[in-house]
Amino acid sequence: MAQKPSIAIVVLNYNSSGHTLHCIESLYRQTPEFFQLTLIVVDNNSAPVDRQKLATLSANKVKLIYSDINLGFSGGMMLGALSMEADYYFLLNNDCELQHDALSALCVFMETHTGVALCSGSMSDANGRPRSSFNYFPSLALTLFGSSLMRLLHPERYPDRRKLYTQPLPVDVVTGAAMFIRGRVFRELHGLDTGYFLYCEEEDFAMRVRKAGWKTYHVPQAKIMHIGGASSADPGLRSALQREYYISFLRYLRQHHGALYTLIFRFATALKVLRRALMGKAPYRLAGFVLAGAPEKESLRYKQTSREALGIS
Repeated sequence: MAQKPSIAIVVLNYNSSGHTLHCIESLYRQTPEFFQLTLIVVDNNSAPVDRQKLATLSANKVKLIYSDINLGFSGGMMLGALSMEADYYFLLNNDCELQHDALSALCVFMETHTGVALCSGSMSDANGRPRSSFNYFPSLALTLFGSSLMRLLHPERYPDRRKLYTQPLPVDVVTGAAMFIRGRVFRELHGLDTGYFLYCEEEDFAMRVRKAGWKTYHVPQAKIMHIGGASSADPGLRSALQREYYISFLRYLRQHHGALYTLIFRFATALKVLRRALMGKAPYRLAGFVLAGAPEKESLRYKQTSREALGIS
């Protein structure tokens, strides 16, 4: 790389400043000074005590942006990304830590593969165990027949998500926890769709990348530890997050596949949820919610009444 590429790293914080501080520390520790880095931390309306902990970040090294409401994942990331123009954007979960100069691996790959607009690295959990770091676009065939059968029929389209790869691999979707994006394409596509509050924003963006003629890659040389949030013990919150997922999922289908396809998928998904309910793995009312089209008016986005209204990160 003849010139120093500029990289804007956006990290979202919501009542989890401990994760955020560790994430920023790993960026300092693992990233060489060659890059023109701008670190942007967006606080998504955390409680005051959590916000205060962010004040320990150096103003000379980190740009802090505070939101007065919880904008969700896409909204928070876009608030940070729109604050500057860069050659690349790295949208990073605050519960991720870079390992072995992962940023260089991602940037070098993008600099040498000019047809690629989106990539990410290989993920592991806090114990070093591999975590899935890419996915397939949702489809009726995948839902009805499963990935194992689809892989037998179309191995090039459905690479094994459990396999450890040594070479870069073209994929449909990379993990939303660590998306490295070519800046020009990010701006041309207007970034993430802020209509998604939680979930499916990475599928939507990757689909728009593909439709625009660009490629998405898994880059295993970039190692990232993703601790991941623990499942909530609050049944009400679990139920709200399940509904939020289907709100986003059906929005994605409507946008990219049209009304008829979405209607068929909706019935198939409702039957799948009902089967899980019969096995005691999902509430029965969730099937009815999906069957009703998972109305967006039920999103957590519209249920914020205080800083503590959304106990999610």
